Amino acid sequence: MKKANTPPFPSEMEFIRYALDSAAIVAITDVKGTITFVNNKFCEISGYSRQELVGANHRMLHSGMHDVRFFRQMYKRIAAGRVWQGEICNRRKDGSHYWVDTTIVPHVNAAGKVDSYTAIRFDITDRHRADEKLRHIVNIDALTGIANRRRFQEHLETVISTHGRTQPSRVHLALLDIDTFKEINDTFGHDVGDELLRVVSGRLCELASPEVFVARLGGDEFGIVMTGHPDREVHDMMGKVLSCLRQPVDLGPVVRRCSASIGIATFPDQAASLDELFKASDLALYRAKELGRDRLQFFVPRLREVALRKSELLHAFETGLAQGQFRLLYQPIIATDQQLKPALEGLLRWEHPQQGHLTPGAFLADMNDPGLLAALGMFVLEQVFTDMQKMQEMALPLRRVAINVTNADFRSDAFVDRFFELSARTGLSPDMFCIEVTEGVFLGRDFQQLEGRLHRLHAAGVEIALDDFGTGFASLSHLRRMPIDRVKIDRSFISNLGTSSADLAIVRGVIDIAHGMGKVVTAEGVETGVQVEILTALGCDSLQGWYFAKACNLLHLPYMIASLQSFPEQRMKSRAVAS
Repeated sequence: MKKANTPPFPSEMEFIRYALDSAAIVAITDVKGTITFVNNKFCEISGYSRQELVGANHRMLHSGMHDVRFFRQMYKRIAAGRVWQGEICNRRKDGSHYWVDTTIVPHVNAAGKVDSYTAIRFDITDRHRADEKLRHIVNIDALTGIANRRRFQEHLETVISTHGRTQPSRVHLALLDIDTFKEINDTFGHDVGDELLRVVSGRLCELASPEVFVARLGGDEFGIVMTGHPDREVHDMMGKVLSCLRQPVDLGPVVRRCSASIGIATFPDQAASLDELFKASDLALYRAKELGRDRLQFFVPRLREVALRKSELLHAFETGLAQGQFRLLYQPIIATDQQLKPALEGLLRWEHPQQGHLTPGAFLADMNDPGLLAALGMFVLEQVFTDMQKMQEMALPLRRVAINVTNADFRSDAFVDRFFELSARTGLSPDMFCIEVTEGVFLGRDFQQLEGRLHRLHAAGVEIALDDFGTGFASLSHLRRMPIDRVKIDRSFISNLGTSSADLAIVRGVIDIAHGMGKVVTAEGVETGVQVEILTALGCDSLQGWYFAKACNLLHLPYMIASLQSFPEQRMKSRAVAS
């Protein structure tokens, strides 16, 4: 067996020196830092020859990565005869940097004084590169190349702890959302959406400075931290941001003009902590969107009060659903053709334990939780089927019962599926029901799915009514495209029908247009005999309002229907109406 080619060593100490020289980077300096010895590995890693190193001061290797304080503490320790251990970044002859794990051992002579230092180093450059790469991955947004939410949070925490409290100037946090970003993604694809995010990031980074920090927080949301700027400067700066983002963006297949909404809050004036600052900025952002987007909004205390009220409403709403505080009342819809039976509309009421009897107008306007709204829609659906079974047991002469739906009811197929399940289980035919929708339902993002679900109901015999007609946008377009059977004229056009020629013209026009398209018409909010006579003369098909009856609960329905049957016939007869 051939022996390894290992040189002979006259002593164990020489072998140890050989082993150390093979594995470690070794240098010896005097107390002034002048190099007196280096081994081969030191020359290899530094790029200098032994002749260039010996006799030179060790400061020639300084990288500039460490400050004066770092070296002062190190020399203080080794000058006292104590071993120092740590990581140092040095500079090679070619200017590149390398990291070494270093142990410096002072040599104390017989007189008890330090006369030299032996430094033993191990190359850890690869580890530092890996750490730096990891820090980059952890702190940098991969898509845009700017700081991510984690790095942003760290920066904001540092700024607040060191700047906001110790200096009189304030810290401003701006949260920015790209308006209608989801529509761009859905229409043109995620590649185009990603390119827009990169363009926006690039434009925002033009603001970056030691006092302005920009990051992508996720999705289409960006954060900007500004230190040392008064409100007016921040306002002007963010105004320039909005103007900059309005400039056309070349997205490959299309050139688009975009906009953004910005919410701004200030520390410590409007928030005492990082969490409060984020919440305040978010409330301001939400308000900017409510006001129409493409604008900036500074936080004001009223926004926090509004948010608190909404939070309390959501909690009370959820509790009300769980505790059975909601009820359905029924109001009659009277056909002007007296041969037809009356219909009913189910009207939701909340028997609030503190505020009493609440109509949907008092609570639905501030409801922005689709999940709770969908749960409410399911409650209404279940309740109306239960009540319809009891109406049949009472043998009430009725055509249909109408219920109102919201966007949340059509987020998925769940509502429609449940409708057909209940119809099959109870034996109640779909043509005994009317679904009333407002134009707000059509303005959602999933228009095609909504259209399909309405067609599914309509094909089964469910009547579809367009409620509050004339108060929304593009109603005629929806009337033409969607499976609408009935148009309900909003009460705002009926209330002054006897005195307003403009309202009379509008109502006459709506009835004529609807009839021309094969739809029937219901007038809401009918409260006087004059309104009944005018609407009947105009050819309105059905009337609904307090003139006939207020909404009542299920137990009172037989009495209400009986009163309608004995309703004086002459009240439904038309009289000549001056044109």
